[in-house]
Amino acid sequence: EEAVFLRKKITLLRAFSLLIGSMVGSGIFISPKGVLKNSGSVGFSLVVWFACGLLSLCGALCYAELGTRITKSGGHYIYILETLGPLPSFLFLWAEFFAIRPANSAVVSLAFGRYMLEPFFAPCAAPVPAVKLVSLLGYYTVLTLNSWSVTWSARLQTALSIIKLLALALIIVPGMMLLAQGHTENFQGAFDRQSLVLDKLPLAFYAGMFAYSGWFQTGFVREELVRPERNIPLAVIVSVITVIVGYMLTNVSYYTVLGTQDVLASPAVAVSFVQRAFKSLISVVPVLVALSCFGTMNGGIFTFSR
Repeated sequence: EEAVFLRKKITLLRAFSLLIGSMVGSGIFISPKGVLKNSGSVGFSLVVWFACGLLSLCGALCYAELGTRITKSGGHYIYILETLGPLPSFLFLWAEFFAIRPANSAVVSLAFGRYMLEPFFAPCAAPVPAVKLVSLLGYYTVLTLNSWSVTWSARLQTALSIIKLLALALIIVPGMMLLAQGHTENFQGAFDRQSLVLDKLPLAFYAGMFAYSGWFQTGFVREELVRPERNIPLAVIVSVITVIVGYMLTNVSYYTVLGTQDVLASPAVAVSFVQRAFKSLISVVPVLVALSCFGTMNGGIFTFSR
């Protein structure tokens, strides 16, 4: 006869870690190439990154308002159910289960497997069957942990979020040091209009928005948040602004060390950056990127199961 409910175990720190851990995944280590290629120049690519961050912040604030007004967990599904009715919400959930979420999970988990195996097979590419096997192993490890304990999943997310920020700092610090020393040659003619093609600009925004995806995660776990009317807006604002600043500085560091041609030629910008900046850590960064993808997988399973 008692009502079934979820315990309030997600504090402000865990909500912040959930958002950071979901947003900072494979995108910032892969997407810079797509943003630069379709925006045409360094200056316009930075504008696209900043604009994507502002769009994400606006969307996150809208979800923060919805999360404080609609008290149920479930995110998109609950919001559509409460506003448009059962049929649109069912169709959305069907598409999310059979197309959107599996594709997103596949991209992130394959990135995890590829980066995790890179130190063992460098300079050659890792075998595809091995990448798939490690990807499945990582995904089902996270799935098992989330089935077993909410507390340990949240603790893992907090630890991985710290690792993600350290990985970004590992890229930002040497780039800022070189920039402070006067290495600005890669920013000459940053806003070259001749290379700007307007019909490719949406593709640049698509790559940028993929890197910011995950700002809506608090809506999925609304019932489990401690003091949601206070913690949802705080977590959203602080985490999205932190990611915007981190992404902008990371891209500036990429361009300072690599330049446009190297970014466009690189299959994995973060690895190319480390090869150029400090070769002694060449085996560390792929592991950090893999752990970053691992955190995104954990955050995705943690929230979408609601």
